[in-house]
Amino acid sequence: MNSLTTLTKLGQWEMIDRFRYRPEIDGLRAVAVLAVMLFHGGFGCPGGYVGVDVFFVISGFLITSLIWKDLESGSFTFAHFWERRARRIVPAMVFVTLATLVAGWFLMRPVDFKALGETSASQAVFGANIYYWNHSGYFSGDAREKPLLHTWSLAVEEQFYFFVPFLLWAMYRAARLRSRAAVLSLISAAFVLSFALSIYGVAHHPRAAFYLLPTRAWELSLGSLVEFLPPDPSMLGRRILREFFSLAGLALILVPVLVYGAETPFPGLAALAPCLGVALLIWANDRAAGNAPTVAGALLATRSLVFIGLISYSLYLWHFPLLAFSHYLALEPISPAQRATMLVLALALSALSWKYVETPFRKRKLAASRKSMFAFVASGLAAVLVCGLLCMATQGFPQRLSSQARDFAAAESDRAINFELTIEEIQPGKLIPLGVSDSTLRPTVMVWGDSHGMAALPAVDAYLNEKGLAGLAATRASAAPVLDWYWSADPASKQHFITYNDAVFRYIQSERIPNVILIARWGRYARKGGHNPGDFYPSLLATVQRLTAIGSRPWIMLDVPIHSFNIPRVLSNPAYSDAYIASHCAQPAAQNELEKNDPEILAELEAAGGRILDPKPRFLDPTGQYYIIQANGIALYWDDNHLTTKGAKLMLVPLFHDSLMLDRPG
Repeated sequence: MNSLTTLTKLGQWEMIDRFRYRPEIDGLRAVAVLAVMLFHGGFGCPGGYVGVDVFFVISGFLITSLIWKDLESGSFTFAHFWERRARRIVPAMVFVTLATLVAGWFLMRPVDFKALGETSASQAVFGANIYYWNHSGYFSGDAREKPLLHTWSLAVEEQFYFFVPFLLWAMYRAARLRSRAAVLSLISAAFVLSFALSIYGVAHHPRAAFYLLPTRAWELSLGSLVEFLPPDPSMLGRRILREFFSLAGLALILVPVLVYGAETPFPGLAALAPCLGVALLIWANDRAAGNAPTVAGALLATRSLVFIGLISYSLYLWHFPLLAFSHYLALEPISPAQRATMLVLALALSALSWKYVETPFRKRKLAASRKSMFAFVASGLAAVLVCGLLCMATQGFPQRLSSQARDFAAAESDRAINFELTIEEIQPGKLIPLGVSDSTLRPTVMVWGDSHGMAALPAVDAYLNEKGLAGLAATRASAAPVLDWYWSADPASKQHFITYNDAVFRYIQSERIPNVILIARWGRYARKGGHNPGDFYPSLLATVQRLTAIGSRPWIMLDVPIHSFNIPRVLSNPAYSDAYIASHCAQPAAQNELEKNDPEILAELEAAGGRILDPKPRFLDPTGQYYIIQANGIALYWDDNHLTTKGAKLMLVPLFHDSLMLDRPG
């Protein structure tokens, strides 16, 4: 069965009058979408995101070719062009976006559903790339949980095609600019300008360079250049050269898929290889002179790849929301089997979407007339826009949740003020006041810690107020309260942390503060793999000894239980049962704490004059099998490891009453 017959049986409706169908281009689409899917699925293609760039070049070639051929035949109209684009893009996009919003209604917290509404509204006006430029890096940790993140590329394409038809139409109407050579010169200039801007942007404004049209336009322009670049009969007539360029083009695509990564500066120079590879493949497989397909072209034109290419648009739309919701709902990293299941489900949904959504609009079985098609486009995009705006205006429809779930969701904002002290503030004594506000009282205690120290401050403050005492705090995120030690590979940060802690110690010494509570995420600093892990315990022990030597009693508060999931998100989601949540909570044997790393360290700290405060027993559930994450309807954490203000008071104040006996200032 020849390729054309195979495509006809598959339901190929891409063929357009005056434009020869090229099955290898659908094969290229398959390569592109599979690379993107494997990248998002975490299946060994760290540079699979270049599949989007493959799409850009293909799109630039096809759409520019269609516009110019219509101009040459005298059949071009803007209405026809936009109708054709609308039939190709809008139905599936509207369908998937609305389906994602429906899923978000049942699965997402208000704050996240509001964000989903924002992205939906931006996509309705083809501005998703601008939205993500302002809100999220493509490779950031939370990017994989944003169901519509991938729509940024659709926005880039539609913005490009807002300008190109007008440009080509204007040039064709001007007799002096009508020639292909003139168009080639103009597009080449645009290509060079955009490419240079992309290189500059990657170095100085990487997020803007990744998302925005001016730094991506060269990729689509490269596809346009292939259409206007005249084939060299002597070169393309020689089979060996066509084979070489075709195989080289395929290699230029596949090698970046396998060797690039999130750390690769992109797009810029790194994007040139896959884009040039697409251009070479398209150019070397031109069959205008009756040339037979190359080996690479024949491989791309195989039935299975062509079919995936046919459904590639729906596949691109569907796969990311499925993966994103899986990551969003998971209480632990999702397994390869789960990710593979989502990709298989995406394949099935895409085949259905292609057959029952895309094809009926393209074949005019739905919205047969241009007027009805534009009416559908207007109503569909308006529906997405209105839904998105409603999500924004209502703050994510919090009334979807029970009052208890809303309280749990709000816990993410119930956090202590971010007390990030600087060296300049410590030296003159501009520390954080705690307890009774009375200038005549000397501080009884100093809390010295990192962000976990910040989280504990509401409890220390409440305890000191109950006792009628005053205290101070010196806290800074990621700054372990350990002298002559640091947790950073950056030499500048090393010196900063050491100098910062020295300043805190000197203040304690000068003010003769009788009690110092050291609070930190100890396991983070002590576990193997951190910076300078080998000397952490000796440095901590030396810090306790030095505090004792200056007359201060060191109290070392061990860390609270650390969990593997965002606790307000889980508690506020009705999809989880109590038993399921409990099965994923941290367990005593899994906690990476000081005593787990070195059984003798606590005894050594106490022998050096330190006193241990251990909050973990208070978090144990009655069975002793796991650590609780809520009590009395109060979420104890605002993420997976920091206590809420309510949680800190509920869990730590009783600990202080039982175990914290403070020496009074002399």
